[in-house]
Amino acid sequence: MHIPRPAKLLFQIDDGWGQLLAKHGNIVPEWTKLVVERMLACGTGAMGVRRYCCASAHCSHTKYVCQSCKSKGCSACGMKATEQWIAEQQHILPDCEWQHITFTMPDKLWPAFANNWPLLNKLFACAANTLLKWAKKLDIEIGLFVALHTYGRQLNQHPHIHLSVTRGGLCLKHGVWRPVYFKKKIVERYWRQAIIALLRESYASLNLPASGYKHIRDYREWCQFLEAQFQRRWKIHFAKKTQHARQNVNVVDQ
Repeated sequence: MHIPRPAKLLFQIDDGWGQLLAKHGNIVPEWTKLVVERMLACGTGAMGVRRYCCASAHCSHTKYVCQSCKSKGCSACGMKATEQWIAEQQHILPDCEWQHITFTMPDKLWPAFANNWPLLNKLFACAANTLLKWAKKLDIEIGLFVALHTYGRQLNQHPHIHLSVTRGGLCLKHGVWRPVYFKKKIVERYWRQAIIALLRESYASLNLPASGYKHIRDYREWCQFLEAQFQRRWKIHFAKKTQHARQNVNVVDQ
C-alpha cells in the first residue's frame, strides 16, 4: 500500500493543490506547476513502474516498484540531489579553515524584495563585496561561496544570505597563504551600506504600494525610511570557524 509522504499530504488534503489551481492557476508559473505535479506523482504508477523477477525459472515471485520523480522539489528525491551537490563542492573548495556568516536585514525591508525578484539576485554581490572589499585592502585573494534563502525556518518570508569564506587568502604580491580575520562590526557596516544603497538605486523599479509601503509617497520619503532602517541593529551571525568546507556546505544548503 502506498503511503503519501508528509509533503504530499499538504497538497492533497481537501484537494488543496487542485483548489489553488482553480482559483489562481493563471498566475502560478508553469515551472512551479511542473515541479509540484512531479512531486505528487513521485512513487506512484504515474511515473512508471518497474517489474523485477527472480532469475530462477522455478520462482514465480515478482516485485513491482514505482519510479521516483528525481526532482529537486521533491522532499524525497531532493535529499539525494542535495547530497550529490555537497559531494561535488568538496572537490572544488580548498581544504582550509572556513568561516560561515549569515547576512540578514530588518523585517521592514523584506517586502521590498517580495514583489521584485530580480532584486534578490543583487543580494549575492552585496554580501560578497563586504568581504572582497576587505580582502582588497589587505592585498589578498580569498575564496567564498554564497547561497540565497528567501524563507526562514518557520516558512515565513525572510530573504537572507548564507556565505562561507576562507579564513585566509593568497597574498597577491608574494604568492603565499596569509591568515585573515573578519571583524563583525565592520562587515555589518559594509552590508548595511550595500543594502541601503541598492534599495535607493532601485526606487524607480519598485512598486511600493504593492509591497506594503503605501505610506511612502516619493523618493525623499523612501530615503528617509531607509535611513531609519540603516540606524537599526542588523543581525549578522558569525558561526564558529571550521576545519573543512563540508560543514559549511551543509549549513548553506539547509
